[in-house]
Amino acid sequence: MMKMTLQETAHALKSVGDLNGLENNVVTAVQTDSRLVRQGDLFICINGERFDGHNFAGQARDNGAIALVSHKPMPEMSIPVLLVSDTVEALGRLGAYWRHKNARHVIAITGSAGKTTTREMIWQTLAQKYNTGRNFKNWNNQIGLPLSILNLGADEDYWVLELGINNDTDMDELARIASPDTAVLLNVGPCHLEGLKSVENVANCKAKLLDYLQGPQNVIASSDYPFLVKEVASRLELKPAWISSYNINADYMVSYLGRGMFEVNGPDGKVIFQGSDQWSQYCENIAACWAVATLAGLNSQEIIQGVQNFQPPEQRFTIKNLADWTIIDDTYNANPLSMSRAIHSTRSMAGDRNLFLVLGDMAELGDLEASAHVDLGREISKTCSSGIFFYGRNKNHVLQGLAKEHAERFFALKSQASFRSALNSLAPQGGVILFKGSRSASMEQFLTVFKDWLADASKSTNTESP
Repeated sequence: MMKMTLQETAHALKSVGDLNGLENNVVTAVQTDSRLVRQGDLFICINGERFDGHNFAGQARDNGAIALVSHKPMPEMSIPVLLVSDTVEALGRLGAYWRHKNARHVIAITGSAGKTTTREMIWQTLAQKYNTGRNFKNWNNQIGLPLSILNLGADEDYWVLELGINNDTDMDELARIASPDTAVLLNVGPCHLEGLKSVENVANCKAKLLDYLQGPQNVIASSDYPFLVKEVASRLELKPAWISSYNINADYMVSYLGRGMFEVNGPDGKVIFQGSDQWSQYCENIAACWAVATLAGLNSQEIIQGVQNFQPPEQRFTIKNLADWTIIDDTYNANPLSMSRAIHSTRSMAGDRNLFLVLGDMAELGDLEASAHVDLGREISKTCSSGIFFYGRNKNHVLQGLAKEHAERFFALKSQASFRSALNSLAPQGGVILFKGSRSASMEQFLTVFKDWLADASKSTNTESP
C-alpha cells in the first residue's frame, strides 16, 4: 500500500507547484475517482472519454484529498495543485517509481486471451508459499496498471501483473511501468485489430514486453503461435522457456486427457494429475503457471495443489448448475481466439446433453469483422447445437457461415426482450448453455434474462403440478 511524503510524490510525478508547507505529509493512496477519495489521498485528474476529472477536483478536495494532480492551474483550490503536462503519463511515472522502489519480483503476463485467468492461477499457486500481489480486477491499462501497482507493497515477494494493449504504443508504456523480471507471453490472435491491424502486428506489439525485462530476464512464451515464436526467437540474448498445449518439443507441454485428467511434460518428466472436467480449455494457462511456479521454486505437488484449488475469476468461463442446466458465464469479453476456445470447451463439456449458445458481437476487429463472424458461423455448425442465439450487428454474417440445418435453429436477437420471446418459442428443457460476447455486447444482461426465465418456468411447473 502506497505511503510516500508529498515531496517524494511530487518528485516521482515530475510535477511543479507549491506544496504549501505539506512536504512531509504522507500520501496514503492515489485515486482517480473523486467519490473514493478519503483523508490523505492524492487525487489525479484524468481527462477520460466520458468524464474530465478536473471537473471533480472540488469534490476530491472536500472529501479530504491532500493534493491534486492537474494539467492546468487551479488557483481557486485551497490544497496543493501539482502541475504536469499529462495526468495519465504522470500516473504512469508514479507507478513506475513505486515499482522500482518496492517490488522484489514482477511477473508480467500478456496475450490475446486468458490473461486474467492465467494471472489468477499463478497468483493463487504462488500464494501457497509466498506473499503475492496482483492487479485489482481487470485493471491492466495505462490507468489501471499503475493504480494497481500503487496498492502493492514491499512486503510482497511477487507481483503478478497482466498487461492489456489496444494499439502500437500501449506495450511500451505499460512495460516501462511494470519493468518485469519475468515475462509471460501466452498467445496471439485477432483481437483489437482496429488499433493493431493484423495478427502479425499483435505479436510484434506483445513481444515489446521483452524489451523491458529487468533482473533475471525470465521469459515464458508459447510455441503454438508462429508469429509469436518469430518475435521471441529474434531476441537472441534471451533463453525462453517454451510452453505448449500440443508441441512435444516445448519445455512445458500440458495436454487434457479427458475426464478432468491432465498430463504435464516438463523438465522433471511426466506428471499426470486430476483437475476438473470443466477445464479442458485451461491447458495453456496451466502450462504458463507450471513454468512460472517452477522458476519460483515450487515442486510438482505444490503446483498441482495450487492448480486444483484454482477458482476462475467472474465472467471468465465460470460455471453454475441450476435445475437441469449447466450455465457457463464467459461474458467478460470475446475475440475469435477466445470465442473458439469457449465454444469448443462447451461442446466437449456438454457431451450428449443439449447445447445452447447465446453469443454477441466480437468487437474491434477492423477489416476482419465480417469474415471473422462468418468463420464463427462455420465453427458453430460443427457443434450440433440445439439452439443458437446471436445479438449484434454481425448476425447476418454469422448466419451466412451457418450450415443449413443450424440456420433453422438460429435466433437473431434485437434486445433482451426478444431473447425471452425466443426462449418461450423454443421452450428448451435443459442442457448446457454458454453466454459470451465482447464487453460492448453486455451479454451478462442476457444471462440475467435467462435466469429470470428459468425461475418463472420453474414456478409455472410447480403451479401446474397436482
